[in-house]
Amino acid sequence: MFMFFSVPMLVLFFLFSFNLNISYGKFKDEKITVVIDENYPPYSFYKGEGELQGICVDLWHLYEDKTGIEVELVSESWNDALNAMKNRQYDVIDTPTYCEERDQYLDFSMPYASVNVLIFFYDNISGITDVKSLEGFTVGVIEGAHIIHVLEKNGITNLKTFRNPEELILAAKEQKIVTFVMEEAPAFYYLYKYNLNDQYNYTKPLFKMQLFRAVQSGEKRLLKKINDGFDLISQEENQAIMEKWHGINYNTKVNKKLLKIIFYSMIITCTVLIFLFVWNRALSIKVKKKTKELSDTIQVLKESEAKNKALIKAFPDTFVILNNQHSLLDYHVPDHQDNYAIIDLKQRLEKSVDDELADKFKSGINEAFKSGEVVSLEYNFLYEREKRHYEARIAPINDDRMIIVNRDITERKKAEERFYYASIHDSLTGVYNRYYYESEIKRIEENGVNTFCAVVVDVDGLKLINDTLGHYMGDLYLKKVSKLLMRAFPDDSIICRIGGDEFCVILKDKLEKEIELYIKIFKYKAGTGNQDNELPISISLGYSYSDEKNIDCNERIKEADNRMYREKLHRKQSTRSEIVQAMKHMFEARDFISEGHATRMQELVEQLSKAAGIPESETADIKLLAQFHDIGKVGIPDYVLFKTSELTKDEYELMKRHTEIGHRIAISSADLLPIAEGILKHHEHWDGSGYPFGLKREEIPLECRILSIADAFDAMTNDRPYRKAIDQKDAISELKRCAGTQFDPVLVEKFIQIIENESIKKDFA
Repeated sequence: MFMFFSVPMLVLFFLFSFNLNISYGKFKDEKITVVIDENYPPYSFYKGEGELQGICVDLWHLYEDKTGIEVELVSESWNDALNAMKNRQYDVIDTPTYCEERDQYLDFSMPYASVNVLIFFYDNISGITDVKSLEGFTVGVIEGAHIIHVLEKNGITNLKTFRNPEELILAAKEQKIVTFVMEEAPAFYYLYKYNLNDQYNYTKPLFKMQLFRAVQSGEKRLLKKINDGFDLISQEENQAIMEKWHGINYNTKVNKKLLKIIFYSMIITCTVLIFLFVWNRALSIKVKKKTKELSDTIQVLKESEAKNKALIKAFPDTFVILNNQHSLLDYHVPDHQDNYAIIDLKQRLEKSVDDELADKFKSGINEAFKSGEVVSLEYNFLYEREKRHYEARIAPINDDRMIIVNRDITERKKAEERFYYASIHDSLTGVYNRYYYESEIKRIEENGVNTFCAVVVDVDGLKLINDTLGHYMGDLYLKKVSKLLMRAFPDDSIICRIGGDEFCVILKDKLEKEIELYIKIFKYKAGTGNQDNELPISISLGYSYSDEKNIDCNERIKEADNRMYREKLHRKQSTRSEIVQAMKHMFEARDFISEGHATRMQELVEQLSKAAGIPESETADIKLLAQFHDIGKVGIPDYVLFKTSELTKDEYELMKRHTEIGHRIAISSADLLPIAEGILKHHEHWDGSGYPFGLKREEIPLECRILSIADAFDAMTNDRPYRKAIDQKDAISELKRCAGTQFDPVLVEKFIQIIENESIKKDFA
């Protein structure tokens, strides 16, 4: 029977070979150029020595052997390869996917492979399951890839393109991107190459993408040559190339061999059954049964071994296996860890002398053997001058073997320490916070102390500083006070910030004379000892001392708070006056716009006030307004105040706040209170286009209308950070142009008459 079928098969084989030779000769002495992706493993990529390799390279070389057609392989980035085909630079492009856009300039072969497209994302991100869940993320893609059209079609437009897969994976390694979409094979190749496989998770395949070969549109004859030539490659040859680059599943290979064995066994058994009938048939059934049992056993063992290897490889922790004599039998260290912890543990366990850590481990091992349960313990030791923390879990395997899983928890311990520190400290000043303060009071009342003292400190004028100079200056003010407290009081003091502007210092087991000395030092440092500050530090303080056994801490703190409040009432007005005076000195020292601005302004407004018929008794307030109208600029940042170019919209809005800040400063000072309204309204315009209220005409106070004309003239005729001074004649022309819009037209005429007077010219030329 075998020979009967062999002869026809042999004839067919020769006919097929003859046909191959015909096809081979048909293509001989021809040449085609093929462009492929320079970085698309395993289909096409470069060795370390710069040699192009991969599935596509091997298939085209085999095509060349089969057909006799010379093939020139050219590698470019994928996007450049597509553009080259658009420009008809090459005959064929390998591995494109089909889409309507490419169909306009390419003719496609039948697909010869398919690849899965997945979403990859950093392992601390959750909730990414499909394309829609990528909304809001910057998604990495390969330039020119078909997936770009798929993502954009689904509304994902925040894309970052890369030249090739390796460039994208390197960006992912540096976390420049945390999500990307790519074909499975090149993605896993570079994730494993750069040890990122355990840092990135991935979704189920979004879809399968088929790979084609394509020629220039209209090249049907060439496309047929390509298809016919690859048809000459046998399935076995094609499979061999695929297995070379994709690898072979060992279990699958074993199964195939077993199936072949079973198949031939069955043929032999059937042949024997023909000759031996019933006895041979019974024997074959027995052999078949035993073979199946053996196959199943081998398969189970292989699967178990593969599973165990995969688990060990994926295990992130170090583990060791010991016997009941504490001797190390085996160990595992992940790729990303050093084995110094295992070496140290081995050395300690093998020492015959007493060792605290070794004794701790031996005790844990004995307890685990005895109880049969998992025993956990934590330990630490110095490695290269760094304290490392570890958690060990000891579990018995059987009666004489034990596994110890060792985890490095150093970063977790550091995070816990940082969290605990943040939970009991004030984030701004660094002293203890309200939570720690209340906890400490509770501990003192429960445990008792020999003496107890509470010092309550309130920072005076903080609201005025926040409202005028901004919260940044207020925060600096608070930091200075907290530093003074830490310098003045001993290290064992408990210094807490218990409110926005209130601190409390708790002192235990101190004599009252000592405490009075600490308070005296603190007041000195905050007063005469702190004269280098631009703003004076003013505090109100009260304290309460007790040497009773049963101390009511809250009662003592309440008494200290009352004393502080009484002191605050006595110094409230003087404190505000001190701060305002400091701001005036800051303003006078800096003369914000230009040197001598305030002096010139006083002279100009005095002349215009007289011309407007204002009584001399009221001129003094107008001159004071001319001197301090811009005092609110002490609260404007220097980068805005002294900017040499035009202000942005936001910067201009910030600059406009100086009138409100100046008003708050003025109403806090008895000296400046008469001009507070003028400071607030000195930027109002005649036509209502000014700020902050948009007042018009006579709604604007007269002194403000006078001041605005004098201020504008002085600004134009003197250098400013953002421009040079202009000629006096040009300044007068500008005043005339703005009369009736920005300025009171009547006052402008009077001011021009004053300026054109010879004596004024001499002074202000």
